[in-house]
Amino acid sequence: MKYIQLGSGIPEVSRLSLGTVFFGTTVSKQDSFKQMDAFFEKGGNFIDSARVYADWLPEGHGASEKTIGAWIKERKNRSRIVLSTKGAHPNLKTMNIARMSLAEVQSDLEDSLADLGTDYIDLYFLHRDDESRPVEEILSMLESFRKTGKIRHYGCSNWALARMEEADKVAAAKGYEGFLCDQIRYSLGDLNLDAIEDKTCIAMDKPIFAYHEKSKKAVMAYSSTCHGYFPKRLKGRAVSPSHEAVYSNDSNKKLLERLPAWEKQCRISAAALVPAYVAAQDFPSIPIVAFSSLEQLEEVIPAGDASLPRELLDEIRGIKKFTF
Repeated sequence: MKYIQLGSGIPEVSRLSLGTVFFGTTVSKQDSFKQMDAFFEKGGNFIDSARVYADWLPEGHGASEKTIGAWIKERKNRSRIVLSTKGAHPNLKTMNIARMSLAEVQSDLEDSLADLGTDYIDLYFLHRDDESRPVEEILSMLESFRKTGKIRHYGCSNWALARMEEADKVAAAKGYEGFLCDQIRYSLGDLNLDAIEDKTCIAMDKPIFAYHEKSKKAVMAYSSTCHGYFPKRLKGRAVSPSHEAVYSNDSNKKLLERLPAWEKQCRISAAALVPAYVAAQDFPSIPIVAFSSLEQLEEVIPAGDASLPRELLDEIRGIKKFTF
């Protein structure tokens, strides 16, 4: 596993981050422990969660963070793990109503600390924005959390480009650290935006990509494996209708045609090559990889050590459209 620096003051992190959406629910506690053990043994030290994960399932609230916290307590390895989690997500029943007041975000943060069994979070994300609030107000709140030591660094997730640029200006003017990282939907595959149900999600597009290339601000990419779309298609396996709707387009067809040659060239499977593309950018870029089984993890983990040649990346860039 290779490691990279996301920014000043944060420990080096593994090139892959372990996603934990269903830990403690559809992925049992026992299987979640096995995944974290395998990831850690392979050199992975970066684990991502969110307060809202599995809220849509019975008994799902807090399950991901509680499972991670139980594993860290049992393994006694908190100092060797870099934890990121997210708060300020709207209530799932009222997605149009933001939750960005000090009381709401502080409550999310305190609950995350309790369930993770830690007194600090390495990288704390705002899971959504509230564009009715001034950026300065939001950054001031996050800086107050830093001063208490409850978070070491902070980032944004699903924020519009204009708001990130404004946050950069405010941070520079106020002497704040500012957003260390942008957690965004990003992968090898291009997206049919109309097929994505949650319209509050922000996907990487050409302007946002250019922003990261210029600023070198780090990215954590969710849905980085395209839900297995490419390896499933190569193996003739069924793809769910929802994923087919999101990923079926002309540029992904071209990528699919080239993948067998790239597998041979890079000597890794398509399952690993897809997130390896995300990790191969000229700015710090961490694919978040999530699995329903240990076998899937073992197949994808070589992405953390892969090196993709420049000519391959240039070829991909010539094909990718990012979004439709």
